[in-house]
Amino acid sequence: MPRRRPRPQPDGSPAATWTAPEQAGAFGGFIGPRNLVSLVQGTAPYLFDGSAPAFAAPPPTPPGRLDALAPGPLGWWSILRAADRLETAAEPTPEQLTDYFALCVAAHFATVATFVPTDVDTKIRAHLWWRRPPEELARQRRVALATAAWDITGVSARVVDVDPEVGRVSGHDGERLSILCGGALGHLAAGEADGLAELEAAIDAELARQAEAFARLARAPGRERDLLVAAASIVHNAGDVDQGLSASWGKPLLRAPAGARLRERFGRLAHEGPRRYGGAFARAATLYRELLASEGHRHYPLRETRLLRAHPALLLPVGPFFDDWGATLASWPPWSAPERAEALAAVVHGVRKVKGQEGYYRALAGFDRVRRLDASDLQPHLPSGVRAELKDPTLRKKVAVRRESFESSLFKRARALVGR
Repeated sequence: MPRRRPRPQPDGSPAATWTAPEQAGAFGGFIGPRNLVSLVQGTAPYLFDGSAPAFAAPPPTPPGRLDALAPGPLGWWSILRAADRLETAAEPTPEQLTDYFALCVAAHFATVATFVPTDVDTKIRAHLWWRRPPEELARQRRVALATAAWDITGVSARVVDVDPEVGRVSGHDGERLSILCGGALGHLAAGEADGLAELEAAIDAELARQAEAFARLARAPGRERDLLVAAASIVHNAGDVDQGLSASWGKPLLRAPAGARLRERFGRLAHEGPRRYGGAFARAATLYRELLASEGHRHYPLRETRLLRAHPALLLPVGPFFDDWGATLASWPPWSAPERAEALAAVVHGVRKVKGQEGYYRALAGFDRVRRLDASDLQPHLPSGVRAELKDPTLRKKVAVRRESFESSLFKRARALVGR
């Protein structure tokens, strides 16, 4: 199916203005850059069309290679806007592969917290680090390290601000760690000891920062919600480290002394790490396992509802804390009654499909607080099955639980687990 042409930018400049799709595997066997950018446009259109104020003023994109645009808080956006510099190539050069790596990292950063992330994980933490010329490997390393300064404002609602010293903790930190770990294996394979040491130091510093963030929140009365959000993030981030160290071509390397050091230092922190990083990842894993595991699904029931992709204010936070998100769905100004009913139906579909979760019920509770679930303007636009589901006694009982009661009970359990 042909891709639609993206709308012009507010400054009149183009942003990846390709119109024709590429064949599968068009870029050396990988998804072509045109198709990759079109996927980003599909799941986060506000990055390109000027509809969200946060992205209405495009960043500068000076001439040059894509990887050179990576530094700075908006490096990822600069790369996406300049993506048409990278031509489709059946047999890409080493330089083109580096720029493709930068584009994949930027696309992943922009979409990983959206409803439909781009599927480039294994490329940026495995395939594109393998057998690279030293100069290009160094350029990729600089891109990977530059992501530490990239601003997630507007691309994720799954974040907690700990304090000015420690900063933010989010799932994006894990994505960055997985890239750094893949890069460490790539440098190990290439015998680039200095680059490996730089990446290893960056991984250690980031894990130590996250551990300190968890420890500070665990000591802070009244911040149980932030503690749980951070726990969910850093447990997943530890899993991302494991993924970054799991490239099939890297397994022999992990048996060598330097690779074994990486595995023993950073691997399986949420499973076998009670003494590493002050035990923060193991403690977070206990919280996650006992209180949040059922909320860690991928929200597939919401992926087909394109309305939810329209604005960064609609991005999903960490579950089960969806009350405010549900209230936003109930009051989002641009939507008509049929559109609001469509969003409501998507959440009800999630209730049906994902057993054991509480987040979608909390979204319905937040929605009901602002606009009743049985509102007369919505009912004609809801499928009969959804209308029946909204009358289900179990659903009504859960929706009736006040947010304060739900969260108070959860926070008491969290505090008891942390205090053990």
